[in-house]
Amino acid sequence: MTLPDHYPSSPAIHHVNGVARLMGDAALFARVLARFRKEYRNMTVVIRGAIEAGNVQLAQRLAHTLKGAAGMIEALPLQAQAQALEQALRQGADPALPLARLVLALDEVMRELDALEGAPSGPAALQDALPGEKSGEAAATLRALLEDGNGDAIDLVREAAASLTRELGEDRYRRVAAAIEVFDFEGALARLSA
Repeated sequence: MTLPDHYPSSPAIHHVNGVARLMGDAALFARVLARFRKEYRNMTVVIRGAIEAGNVQLAQRLAHTLKGAAGMIEALPLQAQAQALEQALRQGADPALPLARLVLALDEVMRELDALEGAPSGPAALQDALPGEKSGEAAATLRALLEDGNGDAIDLVREAAASLTRELGEDRYRRVAAAIEVFDFEGALARLSA
């Protein structure tokens, strides 16, 4: 997935904030968007199936997962609709309207991501458009996620493997990644700080 020369924030995704969340690494943000596009395209179909099967707990968990993923890519309207559905399911309310709104919000995000997939220019253009943001700070982002106990550290350690290997060295990266993969965030933070 490539990113356009001009990267305006849209109603569906706030791109500038998404890149800033990843310490200015536009290439990493493009990969995160591509992964979201691949993994969450049919999430509302899966959620609807769980609801229709009477598995409210699964539907609630899926809505929660989508809420977190939407937050990671700064898709704030989608995040809000996923939260609304999660809350309705938790409270035993009728999920029909929140689910319909969630479907519309996810469709909007996917339309935007599909359009980006064919965009002609790469992430370097966005780097130039973000003064003060530096690329190559994946380790700093990872440290912040680990300190917060944020599960996004798992995605980051996978998606930014090349950047982290450059910053930490191959052996140290492997030790940090191994700790994160088993959810030992404290151990990973200690190895990162070593």
